Amino acid sequence: MNRTYEIKVRFNKEELQSLYKKVEKTGMSREQYIRTLCKNKVPVEIPPIDYFSLIREVRELGNNMYQIAYKVNSMGLLDTPFYRQNAETITELADKLTAVCLPIDSV
Repeated sequence: MNRTYEIKVRFNKEELQSLYKKVEKTGMSREQYIRTLCKNKVPVEIPPIDYFSLIREVRELGNNMYQIAYKVNSMGLLDTPFYRQNAETITELADKLTAVCLPIDSV
């Protein structure tokens, strides 16, 4: 997209520092941050680095539960629907965390 129009805005020191702190937390450029606000969207802060390893672990746990449910069900030793529901709940939790921390439409 070709952006040819420019707006000049003046800030006092505190306002500019506040803007830069907010921009830094998102990982966006200053211009990208302001365009996001103009689209009536809330810029999302970058999640902590631990977030990605946590989500990976939660997804692996859900996958392991599915594999266990499959194996034990074939042996007839488990209340499969209950176990599978818990595995789905874990997967849904990972999806919800991702949607909150990394919404697709935030940029």
